[in-house]
Amino acid sequence: MPVKSNSQADDESSAMSNEPLAEGQHQPSAISHQPSNKVRKRTVLAIASAGGHWVQLLRLRPAFEGTRIVYATTQEDYKSEVVSEEFYRIPDGTRWDKIKLLKSAWGIFRLILKIQPDTIITTGAAPGYFAIRIGKLLRKKTVWIDSIANAEELSLSGTKVGKHATLWLTQWKHLAHPEGPHFYGNVLGDQVAATVPSGKDQQLVTPEQKEGGSAISHQPLDQPLRIFVTVGSDVPFDRLLKAMDEWADSTKLKVEIFAQVGNSDYSPQYFEYTKFLTPSEFKTRLSNCDYVVAHTGMGTILSALRQQKPILTLPRHGSLGETRNDHQIATANHLLELGIIEVAFDETELKQKLEKLSKNASSSDIPQWASNELTKKLNSFSLS
Repeated sequence: MPVKSNSQADDESSAMSNEPLAEGQHQPSAISHQPSNKVRKRTVLAIASAGGHWVQLLRLRPAFEGTRIVYATTQEDYKSEVVSEEFYRIPDGTRWDKIKLLKSAWGIFRLILKIQPDTIITTGAAPGYFAIRIGKLLRKKTVWIDSIANAEELSLSGTKVGKHATLWLTQWKHLAHPEGPHFYGNVLGDQVAATVPSGKDQQLVTPEQKEGGSAISHQPLDQPLRIFVTVGSDVPFDRLLKAMDEWADSTKLKVEIFAQVGNSDYSPQYFEYTKFLTPSEFKTRLSNCDYVVAHTGMGTILSALRQQKPILTLPRHGSLGETRNDHQIATANHLLELGIIEVAFDETELKQKLEKLSKNASSSDIPQWASNELTKKLNSFSLS
């Protein structure tokens, strides 16, 4: 078959149109060689475990403006919270189950290959660790934001992964170091972040020192007080449920209690409960209650504060096997010092504070989003 010369091809191209060309106009080519004016958006993968890690991630949303944002977490139900964005469910894993950890790492590796993010941002825990390590291997920019629940020391994952992250952040100023992690604010928001304790020169607040500073109102109840109890979905918290059950049996106050008990072994006798709630069911319960009683989990705390619900927390104890260490006690002390939650440090104090509840109890509030400095730093990092 004969091959056409360049000149023959040009002649045939010109002959394709019988319309005369205006002065200065050129016949368009079948293939345009002009660069497109459409600029590809930078892709950000925002990935975290379920619960408090996910709640903290969503409070960073202004940081993703101007990007193609892709969310990933371990529970499919969370898709309802980011309906207008791309969403993927990834396998969950913990350090106690090596097989699940491997499945989680493999799922995250495949996701990163699929969406090809320019930047990976995570608030932890295990899925975030794998995302940072895999991201570094694939030469992606990465950001580790240690959970605000780690108020006195970095998380185990945060300590291990810091040297692998492009940007390594803590949400407590007193934990920052010149070589990292760095501090640019936290998910509590500007008004609260401005009063974050410096840490080193501050003493932890004890129940006795907190006398008179409670957010709980001591006005009597006129109508039943609707109390929502939640212990999270990861580990049991029988001590809290048993204390609440004993109080519900003995109190003279008019109360209606509903609890989310997770994997706890204790079965309450004096109030209704369920093991788990979907994110939408959790929001409904939170919205309809007058008061929240919970473990000192940041997902519950942030959600309650955002809806201006008074919250009383009982920290888990590492020594009792209720969590891996005493980080909830440290978190409770720091947030109590900020004046945004109420804390009972044991079951006796919990019952005493419950007896002073009121339907008109005052509550703290936090801004809609994380601190402006933090979101701006992440946005500029992602777009650069």
